[in-house]
Amino acid sequence: MSDGLAVENLPARDLVRRRLRDDILSGRFQPGQRLRERELVERMGVSRTPIREALRTLELEGLVTTVPYKGPVVTLPTVDDARALYEVRAALEGQAVALLTHRADGEVIRWLRAHIAVAERALVRHDAEGVLAANNAFHDALAAGSGNPLLQSMIANLHDRIVLLRVESLSHPGRRARSIAEHRAIVRLIARRDPEAARRLVEQHIMRAWQPAHAELVRGKL
Repeated sequence: MSDGLAVENLPARDLVRRRLRDDILSGRFQPGQRLRERELVERMGVSRTPIREALRTLELEGLVTTVPYKGPVVTLPTVDDARALYEVRAALEGQAVALLTHRADGEVIRWLRAHIAVAERALVRHDAEGVLAANNAFHDALAAGSGNPLLQSMIANLHDRIVLLRVESLSHPGRRARSIAEHRAIVRLIARRDPEAARRLVEQHIMRAWQPAHAELVRGKL
């Protein structure tokens, strides 16, 4: 097999699930794309059983949908479902950054800026996956920095389904550079200890990301 799984002390179904999730969230598998069992067996270097088990689990998580007469596909969100995800994400991450701003020290701010620097380097290399990964890491750091485990857990529960849309929103012309600039502005407000301004900017940032995703959904491209 050309792309076998690394040997780890985990059951095959867990290794396959992790690999499939990574492929979906990185954009290697696009929303609406069929997940053909034979191709996955070849790609993962495992039997059909762990592939089927992994697909069932990812379906429960909302990343995979079984379509009649077509089989499993990467979930293609509806416009209404996608809008709801972005609205809830804006509210939760706005609260997270407000809490972080009250508590952030110099190390947290340096860590956030480091994620931005990684995104900028990926942008220069035209590395779309690198930009997406750095964006995800930045938003994960905002949630973790809130100091509120329940809030962090709620954001994490939305994260995977939101990334399905963020892959497309970041592919919109100019969006990657604007997103990085908005991240820098958010960190400046955190450094100034202005929680309400940081909250508003995070909410605006997220809803700006919704606009290109919405446009692609309406056009049927996502």
